[in-house]
Amino acid sequence: MIVTSMFPTLFLILAVLGTIFFGVAAPTEASAVGAFASILLALSYRKLNWKTFRDSVYQTLRISSMIMLIVAAAFVFTGTFMLVGGGDLVKDFLLGLPIGRWGILAIMMAAFFIFGLFMEWVGIVPILVPIFTPIIGELGFDPLWAAMLFCVTMQTSFLTPPMAPALFYIKGVAPRGVDFGKHIVAGTMPFVVLQLVGVALLAIFPQLALWLPSLMIR
Repeated sequence: MIVTSMFPTLFLILAVLGTIFFGVAAPTEASAVGAFASILLALSYRKLNWKTFRDSVYQTLRISSMIMLIVAAAFVFTGTFMLVGGGDLVKDFLLGLPIGRWGILAIMMAAFFIFGLFMEWVGIVPILVPIFTPIIGELGFDPLWAAMLFCVTMQTSFLTPPMAPALFYIKGVAPRGVDFGKHIVAGTMPFVVLQLVGVALLAIFPQLALWLPSLMIR
C-alpha cells in the first residue's frame, strides 16, 4: 500500500527530472510537462473538474505573478548596481583580499547564507549570482559546482534560527499546541547539522555535484 501510494509522486518526478536528464526538454519546458502530468493524475483519480482546473490556474497565476514581481525588482537592482560599476568594485575588493580563493569562496557562501535568513531564493539568485559569477571564473572554480554549493548554503539558511523562513512556514501549518521554540526550532537543529555536513562534503568532494550532470545527454 505504501509503495503504491508513492507512484503518483514518482511519476511526477520522472516526468519533470527525466525529461531534463535525458535531454528531451529544457527546465522551463519540463515544468509544462509536470503540469500536464498533474492533469493526467487528476484525470486518473477522477478528481479533475472545471472548479479544480479554474482554482489551479488562479493559484498558479497568483503565485507566478508574485514571483515575477520579486524577480523583476531584483533584476532592476542588479542591473543598476552593475551599470554603476558595483560588480567590478566587489570583484576587485574580494580578489584583492589576502585570504586565498577558498577564503573568498567562504565569504560568498556567507553572503548567500545571510541573505537566505531574510529573503526567498527567487530574490537572492538574481541579486548575487550576476555579481559573484565573474569572481568564480577568476578563482578557477567549476561554476556548476559553485552553484550547487551556494544552493545548499541557501537551503541551510532557510532552516537556521532565528530568522529561518522555513520554520515560520512549518508554524503556519502546525497543529495547535506545537510550540515554536520547544518543538519546531529544537526539532530542526539536527537537520541544520546535517545540512552543514552536506555543505562540507560538497566542498571537499566536488564530484558529488558534478557526477550526475556529467551523465546527462546534452
